[in-house]
Amino acid sequence: MNFVQMLDAAGIVLLVGQAGWIGLLYRRMGSLRGALDSAGEVIEQLDAASQRLDASAGGIARKVRDGVAEVDAKLTSCRKVAQELTVASRNAEEIATRLDQAVRQTKRVTAARAAALPREEVEPLGFARRLAGEPAARPEAAGRLLAHDLALAPTLSLRAADLMETDARHTLKLEVG
Repeated sequence: MNFVQMLDAAGIVLLVGQAGWIGLLYRRMGSLRGALDSAGEVIEQLDAASQRLDASAGGIARKVRDGVAEVDAKLTSCRKVAQELTVASRNAEEIATRLDQAVRQTKRVTAARAAALPREEVEPLGFARRLAGEPAARPEAAGRLLAHDLALAPTLSLRAADLMETDARHTLKLEVG
């Protein structure tokens, strides 16, 4: 075996080894293609799952935003109601103060009326009673009434209603005062 034959034999061994290696790689490439085909299906499934997850997360985020907006609206409504209640409370306090003042004034007026002189003694000698057409309460005072009224009649040019109103004001001054 000479050197050329040895080189040819080594070349043939290398070619057979290389053919075996190519066969092995071809088989592995076939397995890889099959794996890639099944991986494509898995990737499509993962992509669909990812899109569903995004949609679900978007729905949750939308619900959270809607919930926050609803809570904000309710808070705003509650603040308005609180302001209205505050105003109503202040108005109620003012009314209570006014009612308290009115009660105190009524008590003073009632006390003044209780302490006031009888009307017959305050009026100019029963003038209002005579205008109403009623007889005088005391006959002995009737003469004094007539003389007193006749003495005042020329000096006063007021109507009977004006006199009654003046007497009512005078009586109120005595009651309040």
